[in-house]
Amino acid sequence: MAIPSGLDQVDNRFVEIYEQARQRIVDDQKFKGLLIFVGDEMRLYHAGKPVQIFTGMQPIAYTRLKTNGHMPMALLCLLGDVANGDPLPEPRLHALSDYSEMVKAASSELDLKEELRQGLLEKPIDLFNHCVAFMESVLRAGNVKPDDIMKFARDAEKDINAALAGAARAQLNACHERITQIRAEMLSAEEWRSLWVLILGNYMARQGELFLQYFSRVLHTPEQGDHRLVYFEGEDVELALERLGTVMLDTHASQAVFADRDRLHRDVLADETARYLKTLLRG
Repeated sequence: MAIPSGLDQVDNRFVEIYEQARQRIVDDQKFKGLLIFVGDEMRLYHAGKPVQIFTGMQPIAYTRLKTNGHMPMALLCLLGDVANGDPLPEPRLHALSDYSEMVKAASSELDLKEELRQGLLEKPIDLFNHCVAFMESVLRAGNVKPDDIMKFARDAEKDINAALAGAARAQLNACHERITQIRAEMLSAEEWRSLWVLILGNYMARQGELFLQYFSRVLHTPEQGDHRLVYFEGEDVELALERLGTVMLDTHASQAVFADRDRLHRDVLADETARYLKTLLRG
């Protein structure tokens, strides 16, 4: 094994120093106040106390409404690539039959009367019967035509939007109720002012993600730009905390070196790359 050159040693030591500083800044923020959202959980760190874990960020109404909204998408995924009027392949027929039986077996759990009563839905919707009827018609025919599946999807649009709107209301209500309690009973005014929020989610959800929008409003900070509000794509909390530390440390260094807190939130070579490419690739 080759002995690292002086150059490698110096740069490797930089990485070690950086990682240690990143860990210190995360530990410091946990003391000042940090909220982490992952799945159904919200975790609160502050004042050196043991982490407090609150569940219910995905209440049953949220799950039921979102599941209703997902059913037409499941059918598009099952049938979209074989909707040509030809007999459906046996494996796809079996998959459709299994899904149909699963949906019908869960009819009581998918029922939305309670969500209508709570005002999460503005009017009744019937995605359950719409999807069951479509699945039964396809299973009887043994095939599906492009126009049929497009009509099914278009007819479901309003009810899908209503179900997803209701799911958003249910989750926002649950979040706001808990945050109101935390502000009133657990955090001082100073802790609230210094609080950071770390949200874990998937890639496609980042644009307009529910908790990003909520905390952007209550913390008076942009959804993008990592001002007290950080989004991490994934479910690994330790990696997300590393991302948080990177954001906070780079913000500090960026302000100190460049007098621009966002300078290191993009590639350090980005500006000169854009300028030099005009010369390098001229003509």
